[in-house]
Amino acid sequence: MDSFWSSTRAQSLTGGAVLVIVSALSIYLLADAADQWRPVLTVISALFALDVICFVLFTSVWAENSRQRLLSLLWLQAAAIVSLYFLVDISFVAILGIVWVVRATELFPIRTAGWLLLGSVSAFSVSQVFHWGNESLMLALTGSVTLGLFHVFAMLATHRARSEQELREETAALNRELVATRELLSEHSRQSERLRIARDLHDLLGHHLTAQILQLEVATHITEGAGRQKVEQALALGKLLLSDLRTAVSELREDEPINFRDAVNKLISDIPGIRIELSFSATLDEIELAQTLLRCTREALTNILRHSGANRCVITFARQNDEDYLLQIRDNGGKRQKIVAGNGLKGIKERIEEAGGSAHWQSDKHGFLLEIRLPGKHVNADSPDAISAA
Repeated sequence: MDSFWSSTRAQSLTGGAVLVIVSALSIYLLADAADQWRPVLTVISALFALDVICFVLFTSVWAENSRQRLLSLLWLQAAAIVSLYFLVDISFVAILGIVWVVRATELFPIRTAGWLLLGSVSAFSVSQVFHWGNESLMLALTGSVTLGLFHVFAMLATHRARSEQELREETAALNRELVATRELLSEHSRQSERLRIARDLHDLLGHHLTAQILQLEVATHITEGAGRQKVEQALALGKLLLSDLRTAVSELREDEPINFRDAVNKLISDIPGIRIELSFSATLDEIELAQTLLRCTREALTNILRHSGANRCVITFARQNDEDYLLQIRDNGGKRQKIVAGNGLKGIKERIEEAGGSAHWQSDKHGFLLEIRLPGKHVNADSPDAISAA
């Protein structure tokens, strides 16, 4: 139950109910007007219906992933509300403007929402003076100020709820990144421990076995009779043991790929409102590159959630010509006319360039694409071939 009341669905249902009640009550109070006002009442009813329809479409699937559609509905609803302000002399029609201000605050930064709030309150104040100025100007101004303060309260409450929601999402994203990074570091720690064990086996047992084999080689030349046969058997067993040890050391020192895909899976787990698909055709051997790509992926996903309005994202990871790593993150948020790199994209570019790679982005009719290239290691000093001859 708590999750329902804190959801956007509860807010949408409440706002819709308020609009319906205000519209029905206003039409009921105006229904007793003289017959010559019937055409005006029809227009008023149509405007109330338009306001409700815009609100319903605003909260529907039709518009939730298109900012352009949301803006079109918002301005159409604003036109209907301003028209009703001047056609209806009932002061609680200002509630329509309060609901509209809440939606505007959800779409725009707080500074822009503040200017829109000022415009909405000004339009209502002018309409009140238009209706009641001849009878009681003070009453008209007092009502405008009172209901204007309700507008301000609604905007501030919405802005605070929006900021808290963004903070929760940022905290959840950081927690997912922490879990994913911990997974990468655990794998790196296991690989480092395997390498340490391999070195100890090679340096200690390998050298002692080699010394023992040399001693047995000498013993075969100075021992005769039945003892010589036993020494030769011990020499053969020593050589076999040394061969097995070298095989075990080589296997321990083999670099296992970093499980980058699992780390990304942990990073994208439980992200609301968007379907994320992974397409990985390459593995990653370097922990530093994996951490860099993981941080860039988190930043890219944050940008998608905040700015794109997308409901689908595809993350592709591959290796080109057995050299460069290629990470692509594409969303279906629609084409953006002008892309201004904020702190997120600038941070991604700087981090990738520090690692010797490059980052590019573009927007087309299919959405936004971020492409990251990082050079891989060409020579692996810890490869089995490099140590088998030791």
